[in-house]
Amino acid sequence: MNKKAKRKKVEKLKILVISGFLGAGKTTFIKEMVKNTKREYVIFENEFGDVNIDGEILRNNTEEMKENNQKNGNVELNVWELTSGCACCSTKADFISSLLVIDNTLNPDFLIVEPSGIAILSNILKNVTNTGYDRIKMFPPITIIDAGTYFKYKNKYDEIFIDQIKMAAYIQLSKVENMVDEELQLIYEDIKSFNPNADIFTNDYHNQNTDYWNALFSGELVKTENSDLIDVKNKMKNVTYKNSYADNPAIFVSFLEKLISGFYGDINRAKGVFKGNDYNMHFDVVDTNYNITILEDSSENKAVFIGNPIDKELLIKELDEMRNLK
Repeated sequence: MNKKAKRKKVEKLKILVISGFLGAGKTTFIKEMVKNTKREYVIFENEFGDVNIDGEILRNNTEEMKENNQKNGNVELNVWELTSGCACCSTKADFISSLLVIDNTLNPDFLIVEPSGIAILSNILKNVTNTGYDRIKMFPPITIIDAGTYFKYKNKYDEIFIDQIKMAAYIQLSKVENMVDEELQLIYEDIKSFNPNADIFTNDYHNQNTDYWNALFSGELVKTENSDLIDVKNKMKNVTYKNSYADNPAIFVSFLEKLISGFYGDINRAKGVFKGNDYNMHFDVVDTNYNITILEDSSENKAVFIGNPIDKELLIKELDEMRNLK
């Protein structure tokens, strides 16, 4: 009899929501969590766009994480994708239906819900708690915050950003390696002004011990007072592009430099894979920074660009031109 068959069905579906604004590092955080806790998870990915880049990244790293933890027990990681809309608003029925299917078929130790970077956390929590499904147990939600872009995004996208702060029981700062203590303290105090009850972690989570990870899976859900869902459909735009291609890295770097300079509009987040002649290039853009990783595998080439405003016509035109060069 396998492990799932032995598990008592009376156990509730344990859900941990890990939110964070665009580029905060939610996927990286989840990978580190899986590596350190060695438990069985299902990751519920919800992207803002037609393609799920982070889901593919998590899936591609599953075998690596299993191999790294082989001596200490198996790690099982399933990625469940919902890319047709935002789990916090227009596809609520699909979201709830997916929760029930995951519980009845995969029956994981924990379900990790990773919403889109522009999801309203209070909406997510309402949708989960209003399912009427009594087999759900919610853990206090976590919000990941990029320390380097904290004040910029908090001021520009205050409704989304501050909601993610207010509704979190735990707040973890990411990308803190280049920050000084005074900068981190300012961020800490500003977060406390919105959510005085949150536990705020300013240290790099890669250096945390087992007690840190265990603490994230205890306690009860922070209740939401306001029953009205916040609509964000008009506050952020996205452009999805499939079959993305760049003849060589120099052309691709030139494109990214134009992107972060605002040539195609105010694009705050972009990620995906561009196919080259003999390799693929995975890219990741957060604010005015980007990185490129050369991939040897044959990952599907696709990309998503998120921001407001976006000159979609110009962006698509130049992407088409890059593809037509081959």
